[in-house]
Amino acid sequence: MSRVLVAFAVAASIAAGCAGNGTDDMTAPAMSSSTTTTTSSTTAPPPQDQCEGEPVLGELGEVTITQTDHPLLAELRGEVPARYEAIVVVSEPGGHQPASPPIERNGDVIEALLAGLRAETTYTVEVRLLDGKCTVGRTQPVTITTGNLPDGLPPLVTNTAQPEATQDGVTLFNLLDIREGFGIEVDRGGQPPRTGWLVMVDHEGEVVWFHHADHNMGDAEMLDDGTILVEYNDTLARRINLRGEVLDEWAGSIITGRYLIDEYGRQVPSDDPVVVDTDSMHHEHSLLPDGTHATLSTEVRILDGFDTPVCGEDPTEFDGAYHLIADIVVLFDPTSGEKLNEFSLFDYFDPRANPTAFNLCGLPLPWVFPNWLYAPLDPLVRDWTHANAIEADTETNTLLVSIRHLDAVIAVRWKDDTNGAAGELLWHSGPFGDLQLLTGDWHRYQHAPEFGPGSSLLVYDNGNRRVGADGAPNLYSRAVEYVLDTDAKTISQVWEYRAEKNGTPLFAAFVGDVDRLANGNILIVDGGLNGTEPFPELSARIVEVVPADGSGGDLVWGLEIQGGPGWVVYRAERLSSVYQP
Repeated sequence: MSRVLVAFAVAASIAAGCAGNGTDDMTAPAMSSSTTTTTSSTTAPPPQDQCEGEPVLGELGEVTITQTDHPLLAELRGEVPARYEAIVVVSEPGGHQPASPPIERNGDVIEALLAGLRAETTYTVEVRLLDGKCTVGRTQPVTITTGNLPDGLPPLVTNTAQPEATQDGVTLFNLLDIREGFGIEVDRGGQPPRTGWLVMVDHEGEVVWFHHADHNMGDAEMLDDGTILVEYNDTLARRINLRGEVLDEWAGSIITGRYLIDEYGRQVPSDDPVVVDTDSMHHEHSLLPDGTHATLSTEVRILDGFDTPVCGEDPTEFDGAYHLIADIVVLFDPTSGEKLNEFSLFDYFDPRANPTAFNLCGLPLPWVFPNWLYAPLDPLVRDWTHANAIEADTETNTLLVSIRHLDAVIAVRWKDDTNGAAGELLWHSGPFGDLQLLTGDWHRYQHAPEFGPGSSLLVYDNGNRRVGADGAPNLYSRAVEYVLDTDAKTISQVWEYRAEKNGTPLFAAFVGDVDRLANGNILIVDGGLNGTEPFPELSARIVEVVPADGSGGDLVWGLEIQGGPGWVVYRAERLSSVYQP
């Protein structure tokens, strides 16, 4: 690791200058990157306004910046009198200025993790000493140069059409490398596949943080404390910091049992996870407003009583039963792992009533979850419901659950209240549900439903099995917003944004996300484009749209992942900075 030391002192009275936000335009001469130690007087900028009070005198201790094993992270440590506020300012001559990092204090000692840096870029770093809003001391800037991005990331191409209209911040998303699953040969130098990436990019599409792991990572969200909660391997979840260190881990019973070691000899969970008595933790893992955790798990049941086969079985050999995998919404205590409640989708749907509508044939791919989890024990299992999202709403005491293979979004009562018991089905959106669609089209194989203002429901609609008025396939993906009237049991489409490139409709057959941002814009993830023609290089894309009335809107920012088939983005989040959600 390289180490740069800066020592500085306040040797005489300082003419104090006031900077209203704690920063200003004055910078000291940059140090040569080859210099390791320097001593200088701290000088104040020409004041814009005079700050009252006596100038600061006294010694400031040594400040150390250490570049870490992560090419985009560095650690700062220094001594600043505890009676003063300190801020760290990082900038580069090209104009990129990462957010100031949070500072940890222990008396006069300060520490900070420098993050949000671009690769192969030289930055200047200084610590500024504040008294109220006045800059009363500073270090002479020192330069640091970041390292290279690791091999293996696909090309990321960005397009910012209207930067002034975008929501500020960085974009966090996951990348799944499942190329081998699509039969694509990948030269990994004899190493086992490392399929899990989390990535943050700035508005220019530059990577400013990443985390690489042994297994795939799905749903990821930054918590209020700046750590990241991420679903891992469809069987467990982790809370990590920006260094990638595992702070907490929760695991289902199967991954801590027969699947503890993967096919390459790697232990999947850590040595001491909090074990939850449930088979899996897939697609969704959330910290709920009440401090509990919500995740999706799975179970297998054998249902008999089917009169005829509907999945191509030989009628003479069909025994009238299907071995079905269905999902369970699981709520648990993150400290103990104790299950607080669970709601099985077997309790809401019975495919024997309408086997065709309820799509019980499932997804046949053996390497896709949940098939790989259960098929070695029961080769007859079928991925029936394939739920992919949970969204909690405290105002209505509701849990939204997206059930992909049934074209369904259901709302269930979250907790017992005066109106009924937890788990009660409140409504069912979709072509086979109990809501009447007044205008627009239904969602198909959808992802990521979320409530919005005015009883609205925002959904990423993949569009599988969509047909036109003539009955022919009409495949396109979109973000769609509905307005609900749950008393009248009606739903109306009020807006949609169809995925397209150069006028050509885009169809993402799997995964996807849609989020309403703080400024009202919509962030959309077409995560499973998978190199389909006429854009064979296009794996996935993330776009920010200013919605128009009824349909469409201005695309103000976009990021394309151009690795071709086998690179997948499940979800994305716009964060205020690399340190804060």
